Amino acid sequence: MQLLPRLCMATGTGDGDGEGSGKGRDSSSGKLATAVSSSSSTVSTSSSAAAAAVSEASSSASLPSLPSLSAAAAATLAASFSHVATLRPVCAGPSAAVVAAGDSLHGLVVARPAAVALHDLSTLEATSTSAAADAAAAAGSVKCAAHLHGGAAAVTGHQDGRLRLWRVSSRSPARLCLAAALPTVADRLRRFPVPSNHVTVRRHHRRLWIEHADTVSGVAASADGRLLFSVSWDKTLKVWAVPSLRCLQSLPAHDDAVNAVAVAPDGTVYTGSADKRVRVWAPRPAPDKARRARGRKHQPAYHLVATLSRHTAAVNALAVGSGGQALYSGGNDRSIVVWEREDSASHMVAIGALRGHRRAVLSIACSAGGLVVSGSADQTVRAWRRAADGRGYACVAVIDGHGAAVRSVAAAPSPSPAPQKWPRGGGGGGGDEEEWRVCSASFDGEVRVWSLRVSSGL
Repeated sequence: MQLLPRLCMATGTGDGDGEGSGKGRDSSSGKLATAVSSSSSTVSTSSSAAAAAVSEASSSASLPSLPSLSAAAAATLAASFSHVATLRPVCAGPSAAVVAAGDSLHGLVVARPAAVALHDLSTLEATSTSAAADAAAAAGSVKCAAHLHGGAAAVTGHQDGRLRLWRVSSRSPARLCLAAALPTVADRLRRFPVPSNHVTVRRHHRRLWIEHADTVSGVAASADGRLLFSVSWDKTLKVWAVPSLRCLQSLPAHDDAVNAVAVAPDGTVYTGSADKRVRVWAPRPAPDKARRARGRKHQPAYHLVATLSRHTAAVNALAVGSGGQALYSGGNDRSIVVWEREDSASHMVAIGALRGHRRAVLSIACSAGGLVVSGSADQTVRAWRRAADGRGYACVAVIDGHGAAVRSVAAAPSPSPAPQKWPRGGGGGGGDEEEWRVCSASFDGEVRVWSLRVSSGL
C-alpha cells in the first residue's frame, strides 16, 4: 500500500547554517556559550485526523495487539508549529546533548559534556552556565538531566556512573556551580569500613552498593525535591536524599539494562528496561505514630508493586502525565504504550498505543494541557494531544528538522500571555489556543526549540 505523504514537515531553515554559526563564545568571561540561530518558518495542520492517518499508516506493524489511540483523533483540533531557535555546541567533536524542562518559570536545562546551562524559556538566553573547570570535572558523556524542585538546581547523569548536582551560585547568578558528585566522598567513607556494604558487580570486582557500576541512563526527582532517583545500565534503581546527598536504597530493578525512570506526583516510581518491561515501585507505609514520636525520622523504603509487560522490544523512555493517572512508555518497537491507573489493581493497565514513528522511540515528555511529545531515531519529534474526554489522542504535529536521532525532548507551557482566540475563518476556527515550547536534542549536539500552538475549533 502506498503511504500517504507526511504532514507537518518543517519547511524552515532545517540545517540552521548561516547566521548562528559565528556566535558562541563570551569574550568577557571566557565561558563556553551556545550559538543560537532563529527561524520564522511556520507549518500548520488543518486537520489532526489526517495527521493521525499518516501516523497509523507509517507504523501499522508495531504492537498489533494494542488498539491505536491516535486513529480516532478529534477533527476539531488545528495546530501550527514554528522553529524558534537552534542552540549549537561551540566545541568540535562529539557533544550529544540532553534537555529537561520544568515549567515556564523553571526554564530549560541543556547539558553537554563541555557545559551545563539553564536557559530562560521566554528569551532562550542562558541565565546560568557552568564554568570550564567544573565541566572538566564532570568526566564522561552526559546521558540524562533533570530539574530539581525550585528551578535553581539541576542534576545530570554521566557515562562514568556518577550523578552531578548543579546549583546557581548565590554570589554570581550567571554561574552554575558543581555542588556535588554522587555518591559523595563523605557517603563513601562512612560506608567503606563495613564489609556488608561491598557487593560483587562482576567476577573479581566489588563496589560499594551506593555506587553505580555502569552508565547512569536516567534520573528523576520527586515532586517535593527531597528525593532523587537514578537508574543505570547496571540494572539497578537507586534512591537518594537530596538534602543530605546520601544514597538511601539500591534495588535490583530489572534483568537487563535500565534505560528510563519517571516519578509520579504521589511518589510512585516507574522504571523501563531493555528486558521489555516497565516496573512500578512505591514507598512502604510510614511507621506508626509511636516510632515517629520517639524522634526517628522516617526514610521511605521502596518496593516492587507491579510489572507491566506489553512491549515487544527494549523500553527506552517513560513519562508520567495527567497528574500521575497516565504513563507513557516508548521503545524499540516504535510505539508509545499508554497506561492508565487502575484503582482495583493499584497500578497501570495498557489501554492502547500511539503509532507513527518509523524507528525506535528514544524519549518522551509530558506537559500541562494533555500534551505528549516523543523523539525518535527517525530524526523526528511528534506531538500528541489528549482528547478532552480522555478517549483518544490526536497527532497534532510531526516536526522534522534534526540531522541525527532525537535522544531527548522536553515541553513546557509557553511563557507568553494567557490563551488567545483564533479569528473565525483562520486555522483554528475561532477556538481557544494553547501554546507550548517544545525542545529537542539530538546526537549531533543540536538543541532545537519550537513553538507549538494548538486550537480547538468551535
